[in-house]
Amino acid sequence: MFSDSDISLLLDVANAACHKGHVADARSIYEGVLAVRPGFAPARLGQALSHAVVNEFAEAERIINEEVLAEAPEDTDAKALLGLTYFLAGRDEEARDVLRPVAEGDTPAAYVARGLLEGIR
Repeated sequence: MFSDSDISLLLDVANAACHKGHVADARSIYEGVLAVRPGFAPARLGQALSHAVVNEFAEAERIINEEVLAEAPEDTDAKALLGLTYFLAGRDEEARDVLRPVAEGDTPAAYVARGLLEGIR
């Protein structure tokens, strides 16, 4: 069984793989985490990221909305990633609408949202 720190490390590796273009490897890791922790939101968000980084915006949006926000509508990490997905897809107005409320907080998601909003202006 994986500990919480093991899962966190695996997700860090998968996220780094996404950023370096190793999307297939990242997706394998996310799937592995989800095999151990079905429905685990951070792994689902990682899957969405793995689609956003290769311009598969519709699938990223679907995962965020149907598999994360449907279960936890106030998840600011999910909303920040949805805003990023809209931003990358050139859907600036939708990105603003999602990111503005998130940016008001004092969380890592709020920091991301504020940075993205600066990029949209």
